[in-house]
Amino acid sequence: MLDDCDYYILILAGRYGTIDKDGIGFTEKEFDYACEKNIPIMSFVVDNPQLIPIGQSEQTDIGKEKLDSFREKVCNGRMVKFHTNTDQLKSNVATSINKCIRHFPAIGWVRGYEPQNKEVDIENKIANYLETHTISEKEIKDLFTDTAEEFPKITSTQYINPEKSSQFTFDYSNNNGEFTIGYGKNTFVTKWSKASNTSIHAYKDGTGIIAIARIKAPAELQDALNYPCDFSSRCRTPQIGDIIIWKNEHGNYAGTKIISIKDDTRSADHDELTCEYIIYN
Repeated sequence: MLDDCDYYILILAGRYGTIDKDGIGFTEKEFDYACEKNIPIMSFVVDNPQLIPIGQSEQTDIGKEKLDSFREKVCNGRMVKFHTNTDQLKSNVATSINKCIRHFPAIGWVRGYEPQNKEVDIENKIANYLETHTISEKEIKDLFTDTAEEFPKITSTQYINPEKSSQFTFDYSNNNGEFTIGYGKNTFVTKWSKASNTSIHAYKDGTGIIAIARIKAPAELQDALNYPCDFSSRCRTPQIGDIIIWKNEHGNYAGTKIISIKDDTRSADHDELTCEYIIYN
């Protein structure tokens, strides 16, 4: 059934689940298959599994080991949202699905009576669908009126540029410090945080990013992959003029060159990062 799915949602708590004859759980097999088929995955993991009641947790040492191993696999190199209660889980699921549809729009299902060979403008169809089906802040609050105050404020700012090469400027204190470049298998969720007014921290924690490297200035963005790239660290701290190389889960690469940095703790009126970028073939 996963072959017909546009997205895959995993909710992982205190139990590993039913185990197949080969010793691997069916849920873990589903997760592995979704990874293999490059289906966008949204994982929601309980934050403190040790606090789950005994009756809702694994009872055997083997079950606990399998759950710990699976949990580590899910959390390693992927974007995961953690929760401590059901209300937080509801909020995380609602906002993540909305975000995933925006960043990874899919064709969806086709009604049985629609012609299968009919040529359609997929881009316009997706854009029209998102315009008419994207959930609003009010609709989210109406779903969970008892936890409406927990929802972050939704703004019209777009933290994404699907172009292959361009420039972006954004306030990195917003959107969890993330700015997405590219589209499809060439998607790169870059992630940043404050360092100084001449440097910034870059992380490989964005969804689908598996490694990053820093190339010190001077270096040309177009030729950056010709330089030695050390992908051994989770975090790099580039200076203005440096380049960060991003590698995603599809084995593709992108480069971002730091053009300017603003830091609101050092006389600037707000935090701001400007980068030139290119997605390499």
